[in-house]
Amino acid sequence: MTIALFAQLAVLALIDSTSIGTLLIPFWLLLRPDARRMAPRILLYLGALAGFYLLVGIGVLAGAGWLAKGLDVDSLLAIPPILWTLTLGGGAMLAYALFSDLGSKSTGSKSTGSNSQEAVAQTKWASRIATALRSPGGLVTLALIAGLLELPTMLPYLAAIGLLTNSDLPLPTELGVLGIYCVLMLIPALVLVALRVALGSHMDAGLRRLSPKLGKFASETLVWVVGIVGFLLLRAGLAELAPMASWNPFK
Repeated sequence: MTIALFAQLAVLALIDSTSIGTLLIPFWLLLRPDARRMAPRILLYLGALAGFYLLVGIGVLAGAGWLAKGLDVDSLLAIPPILWTLTLGGGAMLAYALFSDLGSKSTGSKSTGSNSQEAVAQTKWASRIATALRSPGGLVTLALIAGLLELPTMLPYLAAIGLLTNSDLPLPTELGVLGIYCVLMLIPALVLVALRVALGSHMDAGLRRLSPKLGKFASETLVWVVGIVGFLLLRAGLAELAPMASWNPFK
């Protein structure tokens, strides 16, 4: 059971490793010509981001543990407003994922508009990064900004905390596993930093070719995560609201 739990947590951590804060911002930092010299500051950024995630995780884990002890989850799921919230929220998330996928397959002008929006977003982040690199405090602030912006999309992280809450592990062990999770989700970025330091300018061409693909991959991963979580919430809600309805595919 413990091995299965750790395997699930590892998969969730690797999904978390593809977000803007954990992968794209470090990648953009590594695109800079002085990235080798800036490697310690990039590591500072990653450490600050991991610390932010850990503090959020500890807070959520403590709150989830308190709720689990003080409230009966089964009785909560029997309350109609909560069920409707799960159902409607899950349906909205699933619809968002489906329509985002359709939008990515649309033609010409829409695709060009999407690319233009991505370019604007990347330009804004480039400006923030340039400002942050002026001081260590700026990089810590950048990490906090990235973490705060990712709070609404920390779905894999919240799922990992849910797994820990439902496990039989003692609290100190749960906190230790949470710390390992926060390090594991930085592995792809740390590998890129190590390669950049070792290879220097020899990586320039490869990094530039990888940049647009990496951004697209991160966006698509987020859509998949939102869609899967939305489907699970929708199924859980409908299974309780209309367990015997003929139209309910989840009965």
